Amino acid sequence: MTNSSLQHPEKDSVDDAYKLFKQKLHSPKYVVAPMVDQSELAWRMLARRHGANLCFTPMFSANTFINDATYRKRVLEDLSCKEDRPLIVQFCANNAENFVNASKLVEIFCDGVDLNLGCPQHIARRGHFGAFLQEDWELIQNILQCARQKLSVVVSAKIRVFPEIGKTIQYAEMLQKAGCHFITVHGRTREQKGALTGKASWLHIKAVKNSLNIPVFANGNIQYKKDIDDCLQETGVDGVMTAEGHLNNPYIFEGKQPYVNDVVQEYLKLVKQFPCPLSYVRTHLFHLWAHALQVHKDMREKFGQASTLEDLNLCNEDLNLRCVADEKSGAFSTESTPHWICQPYIRPNRRPIQPPAKTNDDGEVEKDIGICESQKLSKNKARRLARYEKKIAVKKLKRKKEHDRKKQREKAQLQQTEIQTGRVLRKCEKKEIIVGRLKDAMNQDASTITVCIDLSWTAAMNEKEVNKLAGQLGRLYGSNRKAEKPARLYFSSFDHKGALWKECIRKHDGFENYLVHMISQPYHEKFCNTDIIYLTPDAEEALMEVCPGVVYILGGLVDETVVKKLTLDGASVHGFITRRLPVQEYMQRVEGRPNYSTVYSINQVFDILLTFYSTQCWRKALEAGVPPRKGYVFKNTESSC
Repeated sequence: MTNSSLQHPEKDSVDDAYKLFKQKLHSPKYVVAPMVDQSELAWRMLARRHGANLCFTPMFSANTFINDATYRKRVLEDLSCKEDRPLIVQFCANNAENFVNASKLVEIFCDGVDLNLGCPQHIARRGHFGAFLQEDWELIQNILQCARQKLSVVVSAKIRVFPEIGKTIQYAEMLQKAGCHFITVHGRTREQKGALTGKASWLHIKAVKNSLNIPVFANGNIQYKKDIDDCLQETGVDGVMTAEGHLNNPYIFEGKQPYVNDVVQEYLKLVKQFPCPLSYVRTHLFHLWAHALQVHKDMREKFGQASTLEDLNLCNEDLNLRCVADEKSGAFSTESTPHWICQPYIRPNRRPIQPPAKTNDDGEVEKDIGICESQKLSKNKARRLARYEKKIAVKKLKRKKEHDRKKQREKAQLQQTEIQTGRVLRKCEKKEIIVGRLKDAMNQDASTITVCIDLSWTAAMNEKEVNKLAGQLGRLYGSNRKAEKPARLYFSSFDHKGALWKECIRKHDGFENYLVHMISQPYHEKFCNTDIIYLTPDAEEALMEVCPGVVYILGGLVDETVVKKLTLDGASVHGFITRRLPVQEYMQRVEGRPNYSTVYSINQVFDILLTFYSTQCWRKALEAGVPPRKGYVFKNTESSC
């Protein structure tokens, strides 16, 4: 096939699509799905050893890939193996320019690019990509048509179905017309995730396959090799893609169920050859050992605390020895498949879904056939599901309220700035004002307060704590950007090669360019002792005023750990003044609450300091930073500062 035919989808015949499918991808039947942080190079090489004909990369962000050099380097390292072919690189994007530009940078490293139209997670809703593009057909067409015109590799898309078979068929036909060389159909709707996952509809997939003239992959309900064979027969698709089935048993395409330890040992050797973040390795081991970890529950914490590849290897050896003992004892002979054998893991509380509605020849729904008797929930499962849905609803409401408050603050700041300037500001002008304020704060502005985040405990934190702290640093910086009077910020004892730095780079675009003094020195070497006040919840005296001439030290995350008085003891060693927030002076405990806390995250404490400095009112400051869940309310309703 020539490049001209690749670039002009209207010229491609059905035979051309299948010819390209055969020439470029070698007519793959067994496909490893794109999985965030899980279909990395080492795992793909393991898959290829055991029957996989085609692999997808993890989902990458096209926008971040273009604009973040560090992220781009990490992605290209994942594409560095010449033996890792045929390979499809998947990008999420919501405009044609980003998708095409990102794809052109990876063309020489892969055989095709895939547009993610299937991610159902909240981050996809917020970023307007994945399955949350499926109503915007015009945008999808534009992205795919531009990609076909400007790229020399295979272009595909992975989608989720609509509840209606007819609409799903129309959606797939639109993708074919837009220029997709092939598509992957995940037989679940956008809403089917978490506790609502349910079964995928092969009937939808079959209908799509019968309606298209291009290759189609099926995805969903694949746990054993027999499921693959059944899916191929029932749907008539060209290949079957699996995600969780492969994570639990990477030998699934061979129809084997090996010992978990054999798989882990093989995978760890590949990780040494093709390094990847430790979090990826740990998650793979959790999937593989899922059933054994339900028997030996204490090992879960050991795996979670492992900080090196060697530590994970030792944990694996320990768990394997226990499983060998279990096998010899015969105590688990009643298990249909022993927990030391690779096998599917079925999530608890999966909610059954309605069987697909029957349609007539025109694709219209005939009637609602309801839920089968075999799919009804037991009372206990129904109660658990109701609690789960209530919890999710509360979280969604909380996020919405926080989003509304954020919009109101931004609107108020914008109005104030427009009043001062006398005109409506453009976006670039608003950014210049924000950057100007932050630069003034960094350059020793006399009216600015100084806040330093002490990161000296980072080396002792586990991966989950590092991830949490990285998120808090990002929120803290976001608060400083929005402030009318931003603080002069320092991140002290910050190792630019450490885990926290890497996590901040991963979580926050452009983190290395944040207008913050990021120093490797400890705070007590940077600042004079007489200028320091260390804020700790265990201090005896309360902080009553906030002054520009003082450096306020916050201990990053450590006050949230189970070890008490870490920051107080650390400050006492150096003889610094310590203060706590005046929560007890202005607030009181809510009656009937079982738990109370005066320990807050660094971004919450920072918000309190900034608000008090700008308003000189502790009530407003504490309202800004003390969450209701901490169990405290103000002593009276008067607006006393």
